[in-house]
Amino acid sequence: MEMDAVARSLLDWYDVHRRSLPWRDTVSPYRTWISEVMLQQTRVETVLPYFARFMARFPAVEDLAAAESDEVMSLWSGLGYYSRARNMHKAAKQIAAAGTFPSTLEGIRALPGVGEYMAGAIGSIAFGLDVAAIDGNLHRVLARLHASKGARKEMWALAGQHLPSGRAGDFNQGLMDVGSQICIPRNPRCGGCPLQSHCAAFKAGTQLQFPVKPPKKKVPQRAAVCGVFRRGQRMLLTRRPAEGLYGGLYELPGDMLAAGEAPAAGMARAAVERLGLPELEVSAVLGSVQHTLTHMKLTLHVLEVSAPGEPRLSHYTDARWLDTAALEEAEIGISTLGRKALALATSSVGQVTLF
Repeated sequence: MEMDAVARSLLDWYDVHRRSLPWRDTVSPYRTWISEVMLQQTRVETVLPYFARFMARFPAVEDLAAAESDEVMSLWSGLGYYSRARNMHKAAKQIAAAGTFPSTLEGIRALPGVGEYMAGAIGSIAFGLDVAAIDGNLHRVLARLHASKGARKEMWALAGQHLPSGRAGDFNQGLMDVGSQICIPRNPRCGGCPLQSHCAAFKAGTQLQFPVKPPKKKVPQRAAVCGVFRRGQRMLLTRRPAEGLYGGLYELPGDMLAAGEAPAAGMARAAVERLGLPELEVSAVLGSVQHTLTHMKLTLHVLEVSAPGEPRLSHYTDARWLDTAALEEAEIGISTLGRKALALATSSVGQVTLF
């Protein structure tokens, strides 16, 4: 079968200009899979150091499968979208138990956390399967290439039309590189694009009109509170339930605030409901930190608190008194939001408001 003209132009360019990336320079199903999990909604530059640390600690899927959850989440801390790490760990256990990485599209797709795009990427790159893989970057390139509104089903069909037999992995990665470096959302660099002569949107001067984006949903503003319990140089950190937002990660204990609920009142409620500590005292407001998630913008109020007795957990799954100077060695997962709160709690220069 003769190669499609779009595929030929793309592959000629990719053979010369392909990015050197650690998961490309040494290809294996395991390395491709880990990279694709990390790259979901995350920039390559952010992923690179995390990938290096993961490969150093877990060079094979059996190593990842045998690791403790806290160790995995600790290495993932700061990368965000933590359900990715939980599903990745589950999948590693399945693969290790099976004794081999699944090599069919159906088998790859059955792994926890693996969707249609990721299955196509792993299948084409690691196993040479002739399958497409459409993520946000590829979707944008194809929509502009065909001056299409970008309906999902149509993008997959168009990718299939261009897919070169035997080089689907290179084709998919070439589109990834074009989408991330050239055919970017704003100010696309069309002068250096290998697909310029084929691009309907470029010819019409309508690149920025494709793909057609749905109106943005307004992100709600929410507020939460956490408390800093101290014992000398140690602070109380608690682990969230395994599922849900920040599942399995440690944090300064607290809760979301109800509408109109004051931080001190919310912390007193959380102390009773989540820690079994009814005699909470709030001694200072350390400040607040801001964090944006996909579904909300969050303001987290950080309070200096104390209470007699030991925590009796009814929401959290673990509680530890940890030396703030040894948090990095503790091998526990802490979110970026949690680290922001800890930075405020450990800062000696932050302004403290006393009650």
